[in-house]
Amino acid sequence: MNERTHSWETPKEVAETLLNLDKEDRRKFLREYPPGSTGIGSLMGFTKIEIDDDGHTSFYCKAEEFHYNPIGSVHGGLAATLLDSCNSISAQCNLDKGFIALTTDIKVNYLSQITIDTGEIVATGKIDKLGRKVIFVSGELKDMNGKLLATASSTELVVQIF
Repeated sequence: MNERTHSWETPKEVAETLLNLDKEDRRKFLREYPPGSTGIGSLMGFTKIEIDDDGHTSFYCKAEEFHYNPIGSVHGGLAATLLDSCNSISAQCNLDKGFIALTTDIKVNYLSQITIDTGEIVATGKIDKLGRKVIFVSGELKDMNGKLLATASSTELVVQIF
């Protein structure tokens, strides 16, 4: 039996920080934030996060054996989690202080099998429509050669916290 350990920062502290930042400062904070510091980032093995000035995001991860399902390939949950994470952060990076975006739905299309041999993969998310109450986001998951592995579309509900 193989074993793996991971650690993470308290999510509540990160969330409270983000809530008190405007969109430019959110982007700066998240650019500097270690990708494996969140619970899900640590669990899944996120290796890098990139955010451009428009809030488009990229999440990187290397396909590993612990991501495998019983049929010998990476579980689709890794692709879905990467795509949900980058789509959601794209939405967060376009909101002002006191607002958050919550994923209400995500549709993932799996286009190609992912294995250890796939190596590092990158999910990119971009805003399709930025509304006051709802944000529509799309994402793509590719290998480092540009092969499209999965796509996703998601809806993010904008919620005012204060």
